[in-house]
Amino acid sequence: MIGRIIAHYQIQELLAEGAMGIVYRARDLNLERSVAIKVLKPQRSSDEAAVERFMQEARAASSLDHPNVCTIYEIEKDEAGQLLIVMAYYDGETLRRKLFRGPLAPEDALHYTVDIAQGLAKAHRQGLVHRDIKPENIIITADGIAKILDFGLVKLPRATVSGDAVPETVVGTVGYMSPEQIEGHSDHRSDLWAIGVLFYEMLTGRRPFLGLPSQAVEGILHSGYTPASEVRPGIPDGLDHVIARALAKKPTDRYQRAEEMLAHLHALRHGLASSPAMPDKTGNEARSMTIAVLPFSNVGGGEEAEYFSDGLTDELIHLLSQLKGLRVVSHTSAFEFKGKAQDIRAIAERLNVNTILEGSVRQFGERLRVTVQLTDAIHGYHLWSQKYDHELKDIFAIQEDIARSVAAKFEMKPTREMALPRSRYSQNIDAHALYLKGRYYWGLRTPEAAQRGMQCFEQAIVVDPQCAPAHAGLADCFVSLGFLGVIPPGAAWARGRELAMKARELDPHLAEAEISLAKCALFSNWDWRLAEELAIRAIELDPGFSGSHFFYAILLLQSGRYESSLHELRTARELDPLSSPISSGIAWVHYYQGNHHLALEQCEKVFAVDPDYPEAHACRGLALLALRRHAEAMPCLEHSVTVSGHNPIVIGFHGAALATGGRTDEARAVLAQLQNMATKRFVSAVPPAMILIALGEYEAAMEHLETAYKTREAFLAYARVFPLFDPIREQPRFQALLGELDLASSAEMMTSELLASAQ
Repeated sequence: MIGRIIAHYQIQELLAEGAMGIVYRARDLNLERSVAIKVLKPQRSSDEAAVERFMQEARAASSLDHPNVCTIYEIEKDEAGQLLIVMAYYDGETLRRKLFRGPLAPEDALHYTVDIAQGLAKAHRQGLVHRDIKPENIIITADGIAKILDFGLVKLPRATVSGDAVPETVVGTVGYMSPEQIEGHSDHRSDLWAIGVLFYEMLTGRRPFLGLPSQAVEGILHSGYTPASEVRPGIPDGLDHVIARALAKKPTDRYQRAEEMLAHLHALRHGLASSPAMPDKTGNEARSMTIAVLPFSNVGGGEEAEYFSDGLTDELIHLLSQLKGLRVVSHTSAFEFKGKAQDIRAIAERLNVNTILEGSVRQFGERLRVTVQLTDAIHGYHLWSQKYDHELKDIFAIQEDIARSVAAKFEMKPTREMALPRSRYSQNIDAHALYLKGRYYWGLRTPEAAQRGMQCFEQAIVVDPQCAPAHAGLADCFVSLGFLGVIPPGAAWARGRELAMKARELDPHLAEAEISLAKCALFSNWDWRLAEELAIRAIELDPGFSGSHFFYAILLLQSGRYESSLHELRTARELDPLSSPISSGIAWVHYYQGNHHLALEQCEKVFAVDPDYPEAHACRGLALLALRRHAEAMPCLEHSVTVSGHNPIVIGFHGAALATGGRTDEARAVLAQLQNMATKRFVSAVPPAMILIALGEYEAAMEHLETAYKTREAFLAYARVFPLFDPIREQPRFQALLGELDLASSAEMMTSELLASAQ
């Protein structure tokens, strides 16, 4: 679709995608302005109910001329008769993206809540109920105005209303649905409930009813919630009162009209404006609070003690990342300095932090001595130091005490996670040691090390079947080795999902489990919507986990949302500034966008940190190929094959480049090489397809791609955007394959299935 002209609109970028429709940024060639265009997915165009619902959305939104509701310009048809809604395009970001950075200042949260309530008041006066108010459906413009988007689930006014409520189809998003909406009855007061949830989330950074969807439903129907002022002390009491009224279980106990709620919100806004500002750790002050936990040194111990000291460092990184407003450098970048004697200020400058936590571990049989110190890296003085001399079994208490002490130095309140014994840790010290050993090997990021890590995680689970992180670590090993083709993908996804579900059952707050489930949803079912919801949940659970942001960026790239992907990668880079995969990911997005010179520049930045990083060499080679600089591209791609350990996907890149450059005999030799490899190990069907496309043998290429679909091969997730597929992109057989990939998604079934299991 990118570059295509529909009517007088030129499609420029994919912005978002749901179960029914796709939204693009486009250029209005007549009026020379940017617009947003929503189209039905091709497979929905023949569904009369879907078409009517699409038209219903357009009519409902276009009837609302209000500054807090997205403006609809017109409904158009393309040359094939496909409907599209043309809307205003707004510079800005969704409320969800804004919340990824943490809770908002109370005055900002109140301002946006007023905007949303004003937009809904207009809708309710016209008899419309939105039914899907959530952060993804609110955009905050560059001017700071909140606008309501997506009326796809709107409930229209009834011509007549009987005395008894008639059950309706359960629609919405679980975390934001009112009790009556879950039970199949909703009216405008359900939207007011959703405003209460949003207001709470903006103030605290979390929803009032947490957990898995089944747990959230149980909470919404039957349980109370922790007041916002207890989650974030200092929030004015009046804000709690508005939220409590909005979240009353019975609709009759809530605000009865949006105007009633607005009267209270306006009064509160006046009160905040006339009172001293609440201290806000989420603004400039928070951005100045940054820390790197350097690998604790292992004093006088052997290899086993090395795993232990590395594990202690990892757990401190995890605990400190729970502190809202503190940016903690992630494992990969921190461990770049393992065993290296460097000046603290130089390290802080490279990692862009102003404080450093470092220490040492010495083990004497069953006793443990840990020394730790916190340093102001800008001015060079110690902020705090401590020595712990305890039994080995006390390691969990030591970790939490260190985290609490650091929190105190930053004048932050320790989180609930620090206050409670958590299933993140196995209370069996042998299982914990095996888990830490597995994490050590997994952190090496090679197939061989991952297989050793799998053995350690498996042993940890045998010793302690309740160890949630070991299940999550083993799940990630299976998923990643399946993606690399080390083990057959189908088996990898099935086992990875099983393990991740077990990890989630043992610890519903483990972000790593959600990301493993997201990878399985994407790579096994190409279920973008479910994968995206799981990725967002992982980010909500642990905003400081760079792996969640990185995976979400890859998902956004695969669906063509390039600018959003870059945003997530830059967030991940803030958390992990020396990560080669993240830095290389930025180069890949530039390549997919067609910004080949920017891709080359970014690759050079990767090489400055990791001269032999395989993905960066592959990206550089393909970018040079796109620029028709074949002579430079070929050595780069040959080197990428070597440093990747002859990864079949990279071999496919190389063979396609040979064919593109007219070296067809050599390209066919690479095809034969892949066929020979396939007799000894699993080899994806995608690399031969790349080469055959470049050779112009499109039918043979499609046979391989269809085989890849049947065997659930992960690289097909890139099918909609991968430039080497461009020669066959418009061919009916390839378009049919893309349709199958879309139909494979089970996202529409997800909400109802989860609700059914909860009830």
